[in-house]
Amino acid sequence: MATTKYQSVYKQPATNGHKAYFYYSLYLGRDPLTGKKIIKKSRLDSRGNRFKTARDAHLEVERLQEEYRNGKTIMTKDVTVGKFINDVFKPTYKTNVEESTWMSRQPIFKSIIKWFGNMHLSKLQPSDCLKFRNWLLDDGTGYSQSFASIVYGLFRQILDTAVELDYLSQNPSRQKKITGAISKGHHIINYWTLEEFKQVVSKCYLGDIEGALAYTMLNLYYFTGMRVSEALALWWSDIDLDKGYIKVDHTLTNTKDPSKKRKNYTKTVSGMRTIDIPQDLVKLLKWWKKVQYDNLPQKGDDHYVLSATDQPMHRSSVNNIVNRYADLAAVHRIQAKELRASHASLLINKYNVDILAVSQRLGHAKPTTTLKYYAEMWRGRNREVADQLNGAMSNMSHPDHSLVNFSGNQYVKM
Repeated sequence: MATTKYQSVYKQPATNGHKAYFYYSLYLGRDPLTGKKIIKKSRLDSRGNRFKTARDAHLEVERLQEEYRNGKTIMTKDVTVGKFINDVFKPTYKTNVEESTWMSRQPIFKSIIKWFGNMHLSKLQPSDCLKFRNWLLDDGTGYSQSFASIVYGLFRQILDTAVELDYLSQNPSRQKKITGAISKGHHIINYWTLEEFKQVVSKCYLGDIEGALAYTMLNLYYFTGMRVSEALALWWSDIDLDKGYIKVDHTLTNTKDPSKKRKNYTKTVSGMRTIDIPQDLVKLLKWWKKVQYDNLPQKGDDHYVLSATDQPMHRSSVNNIVNRYADLAAVHRIQAKELRASHASLLINKYNVDILAVSQRLGHAKPTTTLKYYAEMWRGRNREVADQLNGAMSNMSHPDHSLVNFSGNQYVKM
């Protein structure tokens, strides 16, 4: 090795029949994640060509130094998957999602780190990604396909971030078709018909707070189609009982800080809407408001509608109530969020409401979104269509002899 007049540029003399060549060995500081020295060394320029002169190598050194000064750090290659997730990905991810999402993703991060252990990020191969993918889908793991889809999707997002930050040149989970994303599987919607809903709510005892709240809550979800978090965030000031409508412009999030639970936005922009409600529901809400004010401790001027303690109800409590009364009525269980699907089914199959009105009521951006999630609801009207087709071919007459001059060589006996 011989030095040149350019700093960080060297010349390797010809040896053992190999030609002499120029190369650079450049120190770029320390990796902020590992604390180790970042040294870039090569005999090739950015286009993959060998340096013909020391000046060519010097120009490449200047280019690399400029990139580094502009924030494009060239990372070292010995960062583990776990260290990258904990020190780089998670802090950024936390600032980009809701607190409820952040909390729900913690077990997933642990699962990914446990699987890959101390494996170096740069050594990940498509085969490693495939093994993880297959494990997620294995029956012995116990994961549903939809959950496996979420886990593997987050894993691929982590590797995408590693590529963007120059820790990886390419994402190994995207190199081969076989390592592609996991489908969420078939979307099966469970819902209650009006008759089933009546059986369930008929088991609510209205003589105590628990039964009255359960009856009010179930009716509110079933006849408005609100998302679980939207109804939980309702204050009485959001409901106009004189004009019969509800303003939906808040959502309740899963957070440990009570002051941050009620957010002044909904899941989507289109979710900010006004829902007209039937007079039966208006009367029920007026009755429940009186029960609530007569029996519950009240603080301030406004209160949560669905509350027995003047504190917001947890979404798990909604599921518990749905399951409790479904079992009492011997009706199949549904998830709390499927009360929204039940409302959609009621509008579509019971009252023949058009798709645009259903879409607006549910707070979807466009009717195609409603069709995407609830298209199978329209199947309940197949019988109605079939009945309407009856008699379409009536009042026909046929000739008393064949009108076709048949000249074929086959004989068909009638």
